[in-house]
Amino acid sequence: MILGEWNDTGAVVQERTLPSFVEEQAGRSPGAVALVCGERELSYAELDRRANRLARYLVSRGAGPERIVALALPRGELMMVALLAVMKAGAAYLPVDPDYPAARIAFMLADAGPVLLVSDSGTASRLPADGIPHVLLDRGDTSSEMEALPGVQVTDDERIAPLRTGNAAYVIYTSGSTGTPKGVVVTHAGMASLALAEAEVFAVTPRSRVLQFSSPSFDAFVLEMLMAFPRGATLVIPAPHQFAGVALRQVIADYRITHVFVPPAVLAESDGEPDLGLKTLAVGGEACPQDLAARWSGHTRMVNAYGPTETTVIVTASAPLAGDSVPPIGRPLVNTRAYVLDEGLRPVPAGVTGELYITGPGLARGYLGLPGLTAERFVACPFGDPGQRMYRTGDLARWRQDGNLEFAGRADAQVKIRGFRVELGEIESVLSRHPLVDRAVVTVRQDRPGDNRLVAYVTAAGATPPDPGKLRAHTAAIVPTYLVPSAFVLVEGFPQLPNGKLDRNALPTLE
Repeated sequence: MILGEWNDTGAVVQERTLPSFVEEQAGRSPGAVALVCGERELSYAELDRRANRLARYLVSRGAGPERIVALALPRGELMMVALLAVMKAGAAYLPVDPDYPAARIAFMLADAGPVLLVSDSGTASRLPADGIPHVLLDRGDTSSEMEALPGVQVTDDERIAPLRTGNAAYVIYTSGSTGTPKGVVVTHAGMASLALAEAEVFAVTPRSRVLQFSSPSFDAFVLEMLMAFPRGATLVIPAPHQFAGVALRQVIADYRITHVFVPPAVLAESDGEPDLGLKTLAVGGEACPQDLAARWSGHTRMVNAYGPTETTVIVTASAPLAGDSVPPIGRPLVNTRAYVLDEGLRPVPAGVTGELYITGPGLARGYLGLPGLTAERFVACPFGDPGQRMYRTGDLARWRQDGNLEFAGRADAQVKIRGFRVELGEIESVLSRHPLVDRAVVTVRQDRPGDNRLVAYVTAAGATPPDPGKLRAHTAAIVPTYLVPSAFVLVEGFPQLPNGKLDRNALPTLE
């Protein structure tokens, strides 16, 4: 039953690239609103036409299949046009958050080796000068040259090589346990199956209005595009900044949002009545507490989704929640199979906790330039055809008797904070580089219910104790804001278990 009935997800789905969904809607319903950016609206025809022109321009500058184009733009109209254009050119887009520390951006660009960096004048001035050719979309000569190009579909005859669904679609950098972020290379291959699954699970129609909540630097951005574009719905981008709490409620009301995907921690900050007029409220990125599901599921169709970056956004989703039990992460989506295995890669019975493995067309190609790590995490699947791979998620799970999966924690030190994937080892590595730090341990504390915080404990390398403010500045200069601990605690030593290992539970609580 576990290998068969509960994983019976096979469906015939025509493989296609992500931009093809926009192209299809531009031909079917050209005047339908594809994008709302603040006060501006773009029809499917206009969005497709602008992306085609920019794609041709990028091809002329060297973009194409199996090449990477970095995008450093604020969230909004230009970002969406550029993202689609990169993929239409056949290349993979690399999102670069301009607010990341310069050291982080410099590492990503050096590691990925993009052929172009697409930006605008205001953002480009904040980026490291690294010798990568820049395309500034707001320069007059660039705009004039693009406007002179045809707005019809880009063909393989125009690309430097044919575009296939097996080509890379995007590269997203995630936190790395060794202290170095790693780029996950995702292809177009799983896009069609995911689009079909999203339409069914999230109940999307052409009249839906999907909130673009996520940053382009995270793969949930792709989930939101695939929620809207395949069904001819509208993707709404309110502003280039993040919003939560009261501001999130206001955005949903002002823009008549019907579908939203947010981390549970963000939803928990939304005070007031839980009836926001949504058709579907999807949560994911971290465990969803039962009390949160109980509060919201009685007022809207609430779904809990799960998936690592390495598997094209999400791979399982629950049926609409009722809030009467711990929310499951649901069942495998279309053409996806999930296995809960023991250390010998044997399936465990329902109710028994094991490590979760995923297989299907959405599996990433692997980690950019890291064949050893790729081979470690993407392993041969003993239950599929020869050559089939499965991804070792590092997440613990168990099957319920009804065929739903339940999340049971991590098998390693990776954690989720407000939906952000955090490798504690990366932060510890950064802190250990400080000359006044001998050893650093980072953990997640919840000294008050619902208040998850990263806390760093450090020992001094000498007689001079490190200043917490300078440790914070040191960390913030290297890693994104979501990886910077909220508190730094100086300790004389670290508590140990009888076997000599660190006793994280014995670390001092915060005042």
